[in-house]
Amino acid sequence: MTLLDRRTLFKAGAAGTGGLLAGTALGPPASSAAPPTKRRTLARGLSIPWGLAFLPTGNALVAERDSALVHKVSRRGGSKVVGEVEGVVSFGEGGLLGLACHPNFAETRWLYAYITAADDNRVVRMRYVDGRLGSQETVLAGFPKAGNHNGGRLRFGPAGHLFVSTGDAGDTSNAQDVDSLGGKILRVTPDGEVPAGNPFRGSPVWSFGHRNVQGLSFDKRGRLWATEFGQNTRDELNRIVKGHNYGWPVVEGGDGGGGSFHDPLVTWSPTSTCSPSGLAVAGGYAWVGALAGQSLYRVDLRGGGRGRIRRFFQNDFGRIRTVEPAPDRTLWITTSNGTGDRVIRIERG
Repeated sequence: MTLLDRRTLFKAGAAGTGGLLAGTALGPPASSAAPPTKRRTLARGLSIPWGLAFLPTGNALVAERDSALVHKVSRRGGSKVVGEVEGVVSFGEGGLLGLACHPNFAETRWLYAYITAADDNRVVRMRYVDGRLGSQETVLAGFPKAGNHNGGRLRFGPAGHLFVSTGDAGDTSNAQDVDSLGGKILRVTPDGEVPAGNPFRGSPVWSFGHRNVQGLSFDKRGRLWATEFGQNTRDELNRIVKGHNYGWPVVEGGDGGGGSFHDPLVTWSPTSTCSPSGLAVAGGYAWVGALAGQSLYRVDLRGGGRGRIRRFFQNDFGRIRTVEPAPDRTLWITTSNGTGDRVIRIERG
């Protein structure tokens, strides 16, 4: 399939979506919501904690990227190792990345993990029973791997499908090639099968034209949002729509809404102000963890303030990798400084 064919498909699939979202630059604060100020460190002394998945108890499982260890972090504070994920090859930005619990975890006990293996990136799953990880099986494999741009976030959607973010693995041509699993957001069943309704017959590809997506989150209306690293100019927050092309590497940021690509809701420029990784949509806002920007950003997703951004905790914690909405309506974040990393609970305000 040529790029021209894919652009035509995008235009044909855009009807009924309300049009493309307009790009919005970093703007002044405009929100009546109280700023988040209260924070508590729940675990410390970790090394690059990446994935975080909540258990029914309100505790969480947290993955260390390089060691492949999984810790259980208590909502009251404290952590302990519950197992090591097999087959992980720590390689640059690769390793043990995203985690997600099955929607019916209380019954199935399945824990999903995105890992860098010897030959590829892939999704595996294993049972978590009696406080320990069991043997694992592969759910979906064949994502290109590299020293960077490995993607890695997992998120179950409202209908129970698993969404997976992949990076272009440093080869920009992967993003526009719908036959490649790199530079994509994928949708599969919990068993790794292609569900009915995917935009490309027989393919797990849900959206394409991505550089490196490390944040996925659904809002209360069931819409999927994603954060994406820019290269030199603009980082992005995108609303993800089935079958749409997000432009990389043809455009970085957006093409102004008049072309064939789906423009971001907001962008950050220069990329040193953000480098967005984790994403949690809660309370009408997108909460974005910034690596280079060393901040927690809040993007208003509501009508009058839509697209307005506020910045919190600048330089307080260092690099913020993961942001997850907790069952008690707080946010949990992980730092990504290499040593002495923490899991921190924040009240949203």
